[in-house]
Amino acid sequence: MKKSVYRYGLLVTTALLFTAGCTQKNIMPTWHLTPGAQHGSVDANDLVFPDAQKAWQKGGTIATQDDIAKIKVGTTKDEIYKLIGTPHFSEGFNAREWDYILKFYDANNNVETCQYKIIFDNTYEGRMRDDEFGATEFYWQPASCAKYGQFTR
Repeated sequence: MKKSVYRYGLLVTTALLFTAGCTQKNIMPTWHLTPGAQHGSVDANDLVFPDAQKAWQKGGTIATQDDIAKIKVGTTKDEIYKLIGTPHFSEGFNAREWDYILKFYDANNNVETCQYKIIFDNTYEGRMRDDEFGATEFYWQPASCAKYGQFTR
């Protein structure tokens, strides 16, 4: 009897692990997904910025202009994470877009709040293949915040 219970328990556990792995593979929140982002390119007219009130990082974070300027086409998610941290909404690591609320100090020490969206390519084949997402497009709200994506000298 003990052998039968053990085998049944092992079978159930194995089935749950396989099922959980399959269902977790492509988790991607879609409540603010910009049309086309899942394909690595969006039409600027279709941009969807999430409601700032729904950010888990309330109020955003202070960013440096030089860190933002280092983010270029091909920059990986790991590199972006090291420069400006995790996205401020409920994006997962497999999401095709990351959204941030960033704050910058201007020359007069005033703070400007901007939303920053990064779109990633659609060629990702998984960590098992040592593959990484690469950034392909960048958007700002308001558009005037794009000035923070340039190096200062």
